[in-house]
Amino acid sequence: AVVSTQSTGEARKWFCDCEKELFRLRLEEHREEIAQFLEHNNLKFEEVSETEVMEKEQLIRDSSQIYGNREKIMVYKVPFVEALELVKHRRVYVERGMAYVPHTELVSILTGMFRTQLSKSLIKCARSLPAVSDDERIMSILNELTTAYSGDDFSSTKLEGQVSVAQLPALAKSSFPPCMRNIHEVFSEQHHIKHGARLQFCLFLKGMGLSMEDVRTYFRQEFCKKMDAETYGKSGHDYMVRHLFGKEGKRADKNPYNCMKIITGSGPSSGDCHGCPFKHMDAENLERKLTAWKIPKIQIREILGLVAGQHYQIACSKYYEVTHNKGDAGFGLNHPNQYFLESQQAQGNRGNVGKQGYQSSQSSSMQGSQSSSMQGSQSSSMQGSQSSSMQGSQLPSQSVSQPVNKAPILTSEDLKELAEDDDFDDI
Repeated sequence: AVVSTQSTGEARKWFCDCEKELFRLRLEEHREEIAQFLEHNNLKFEEVSETEVMEKEQLIRDSSQIYGNREKIMVYKVPFVEALELVKHRRVYVERGMAYVPHTELVSILTGMFRTQLSKSLIKCARSLPAVSDDERIMSILNELTTAYSGDDFSSTKLEGQVSVAQLPALAKSSFPPCMRNIHEVFSEQHHIKHGARLQFCLFLKGMGLSMEDVRTYFRQEFCKKMDAETYGKSGHDYMVRHLFGKEGKRADKNPYNCMKIITGSGPSSGDCHGCPFKHMDAENLERKLTAWKIPKIQIREILGLVAGQHYQIACSKYYEVTHNKGDAGFGLNHPNQYFLESQQAQGNRGNVGKQGYQSSQSSSMQGSQSSSMQGSQSSSMQGSQSSSMQGSQLPSQSVSQPVNKAPILTSEDLKELAEDDDFDDI
């Protein structure tokens, strides 16, 4: 229903081709059950008599390229228009408008029939749309299904405490998907990212396992390289982090964005860096970015080809295969945090991120009622009633204002952006 009502004719054609290929693969895997399939679906093909087969056996074998096997062959007679794929590749004997199809080639006939039936059904469904277009209940469901996501939500409780701030530069190069690696690079170079990137990146870090305090620390570290602590306290960035972790506003715990939400969301404007690079970057800038990330030229051309065909998630999977030296990713990519976990698993670090995985050049440990330990080339310890591990450069000595019970003074840019964002309708 979603494909027929919400997609273009080109998208429906793509859907039909993909479903046809899937159907063909299933038939190929179960060739021995094709006879049962025909009987179950009441599909009756005219079987050529044994006498006629003997008369035309050599013609049928030559046309269908059946050599060596001299066993008796079972042949079906079907109108040639139902065997166009075989006719196109000259793999069937045709006489007086009828194609003589060996039972080994029935897969091609069945896949063609399947695609025709699927295409007719999609058209019929699309024509019925006006009858329900005025029903907001049905249309709202159809509209939401186009971006629906039923996979893992990557809530923070699953990996919390396994990743530290100081590991982010190394992890960004080795395990971040391109969308998050791009944001991290911009943030590290410019010490500022706009609202869309802050939302997308903060939620990704949350799904990675960084605690709220670690994300607040990281944001203060970067932003305070370009602004003073007092300005940062009034900017609303710290409030946004607490809001995304469910500590402000409606206190709703937000989940990281999945690929479909990022791809179909509003693209970046001038100066922005959020979104999906494969969807929102032009070919020239994308090629320049992939070259900077040391992707070989031949793979860049392949990725750009996938992007031109609007296969953004497949292009991202190809990037994963290249950067992890894998011939096949081995999974369907649907979420940036899924990419991160799969990358860690491929490197043997899953479940050990922040513990026995990457080691940073500087580390510190804080001990309290609950504590975790990390190793590095330098270390120091601090004590408190509750603690979390934190690594990286020191924060500005000036204290940062962190109001909790009321929202901070927001910039005019943030007020405008927050007002337009559904996630912050309660601010």
